[in-house]
Amino acid sequence: MMVFFDTNVLIYAFCKNIDNVEQQNISVSLFEEAIIKENLILSEVSLCEFAFISNKLKEDTNVINQNLKFLSSFVRKQSNLSKRIIEIISKTNLYKSSFDIYHLAFCEDNDCKLVTFDKGFKKFEAISKIKIDIL
Repeated sequence: MMVFFDTNVLIYAFCKNIDNVEQQNISVSLFEEAIIKENLILSEVSLCEFAFISNKLKEDTNVINQNLKFLSSFVRKQSNLSKRIIEIISKTNLYKSSFDIYHLAFCEDNDCKLVTFDKGFKKFEAISKIKIDIL
């Protein structure tokens, strides 16, 4: 099964200016395992969020760019997830979770597991059939 890492997992795996070494160790281990198993999948939105948060954490811009180039090799382009995104938002009114909803729809469309530290994803377990691993 393919695995999709929420942006927080990517941040802990790649950034130095983080606040939780335990989550960093978990993230690095999960990322390495996904590379070995060749089952990692990312979205273009993940790259945008990763760039934004990395910059906010004051990571070196050259390192951010190198990481983006590397991570982009795992991106699977999506043509149209808007129907499912609108369906979820209209059912839940979770407008402030719109990026999380994109990730959820992306994982549904690609039949992959979503891995995150964000406990907020619990609210999606009842409306989606994908496996969500909350670390």
